[in-house]
Amino acid sequence: MEKWSVVRCPACRNCHGTRTRARQCPHCGQTLPSSTPIVATADSAAQLRIEVALANTPEEIRDELRKKLEASEEPLVAINSTSPRRLYTLILEQAGKSGIIRRDDVEEVLLKVESDMDADDLLDQLEINGTIIRRQDGTWQLLE
Repeated sequence: MEKWSVVRCPACRNCHGTRTRARQCPHCGQTLPSSTPIVATADSAAQLRIEVALANTPEEIRDELRKKLEASEEPLVAINSTSPRRLYTLILEQAGKSGIIRRDDVEEVLLKVESDMDADDLLDQLEINGTIIRRQDGTWQLLE
C-alpha cells in the first residue's frame, strides 16, 4: 500500500499532498527544502484529500470539519485547481517541437483540465509574462 504525505510550504504556508518528497510547492512554486515537515500521512487518495483540507483549515474548526468530511459520501472536488505551472507544461506539450501554439491549442488544454478560464485571457497573461510572443499569422511562439 502506498503512503501519501501532507507537507506545508514554508513560503506560502499552504499544505498539499505528495507521494514522494515534494520538490516544489504547487501553490506558489517555491522550492521546498529537504527539511520541509510532514504534517500528516494518508493511506489512500480519499484520505489524503481530507488530511490536506484539514491541514489548510484553522485549528478551531478542524474537528467539526473532519466529522463532516468523513461522513460525506461524495468525494471532495477541487474547482479550477490547476496550477499555472501545470497549464504551462500542458501548453508546452501541445506546442510540440515547433514551439508554436494556436488559440485552439490553448482552448484544448483548458478543456482538458476542466478550467473555465478564457483562452484569450490566458494567452494575454502569457504575453504579459514574456512567455510567448504573438506572430503575424495569428499564432504564438513560445519563448521559454
